[in-house]
Amino acid sequence: MIQNPTARFLENGALGISWSHNEPYLRGSIIAYPFDWLEASFQYTDINNALYSQVEAFSGSQSLKDKSFDAKIRILKESYLLPQIAIGIRDIGGTGLFSSEYLVMNKMLADFFDISLGLGWGKLNNNSLTNPLGYLSESFNERNDSSEFGGTLNIGNLFSGEAGYFGGVEIFLPRYDGVSIKIELDGINYSEEAIVPLRQESKINIGINYPVSNNLNLKLGYTRGNTINFGFSYDLSLGQKNSLGQKKQQKAKFDRPDLIKRVTSRSTENLYKASFL
Repeated sequence: MIQNPTARFLENGALGISWSHNEPYLRGSIIAYPFDWLEASFQYTDINNALYSQVEAFSGSQSLKDKSFDAKIRILKESYLLPQIAIGIRDIGGTGLFSSEYLVMNKMLADFFDISLGLGWGKLNNNSLTNPLGYLSESFNERNDSSEFGGTLNIGNLFSGEAGYFGGVEIFLPRYDGVSIKIELDGINYSEEAIVPLRQESKINIGINYPVSNNLNLKLGYTRGNTINFGFSYDLSLGQKNSLGQKKQQKAKFDRPDLIKRVTSRSTENLYKASFL
């Protein structure tokens, strides 16, 4: 939605890019949909409130940069009665600054209310509750997100530690060509995220999405009760067939091609004779 993940996907073969400024983060993303049930994305984040390294003389004025990979899988497709459900992981094998896992559901109501509700782990434990997986094994109750250099996937951390809930609603305005208003209960724990904890004055985020075209969307929001969030997204439906990729239409086949040839030859001969009359 705004900060929270959802269970929504683009179509098979879609490729998107997005950029957002949500101080202190400048984030660019590339999102791919090799299947309509799989989303894979790469994020590059400029963190303005931290230096590039722990050595100030080496960092100079260069801010901290972070690369991360995310993945999301749809495990249940929405139907008339059932919601769409997806499971996902953020910051796979990265530094752990934004690492989290989640289970989220979405349901469309009355054709213009998209309701979202989710359960998160890691940095998505803002609205904390007891980890329900802890009843299966005590190993799910502890988590260690520290990773000095990144680039490794700590399997033992997945869906472990304190859990939290999040949710929201996206309201589509019927008379305004796809414009929507988003209201969400933020699931991110900003006291644990990144290097320098961020101040959060409100857990309610609000935003508006304005489609400039079928591919380009502009976004404006207000997060944490103190920060303006703005950006854009652009997507291409590369999975659809186009004229360049289509095969040439084959000629129609006849059971008696010799008959067609004789009739055509006689018709041509008669037309030639008639032209001299």
